Amino acid sequence: MKLISKKNFISIVCIFFTMITCGKLLLEKMYDFTDKYYTDNIFTILAFSVLITLVLSVHYYLQKYPFLLVFIGQYVVTVGIVFLAIWIHGRISVNAPTAYMDMFRSITIPFFGGAIAYYICFFYQIRKANKMLSELKEEMRT
Repeated sequence: MKLISKKNFISIVCIFFTMITCGKLLLEKMYDFTDKYYTDNIFTILAFSVLITLVLSVHYYLQKYPFLLVFIGQYVVTVGIVFLAIWIHGRISVNAPTAYMDMFRSITIPFFGGAIAYYICFFYQIRKANKMLSELKEEMRT
């Protein structure tokens, strides 16, 4: 069952981006924090939204493997891509000493939020399909 397709990819990225941005703004308001790198962070959130949506969309092709293995693999790939980007950035300019830990936190929270939402929808669709199948079987018996 393919939940993320070419037709709805941009919509899902936009929804995910909006949710993360609203969460960021709420946290900033709660702690009375002014982000001096606001523009940079918005583009980073957009990149994370695209990356996480892309990684989660691959689940359709990995359904034959155990769920936990796929989930962990998706997380490791996502963090690996982010760490690779930090490493490349470090070759071009200077990274902050805490760059890896900061980005680890920045990608982990949205990834788990997005993954939880994705897999809740996925398992709901499976339950719905199983219910329809059992109703069809019942109709065929009578």
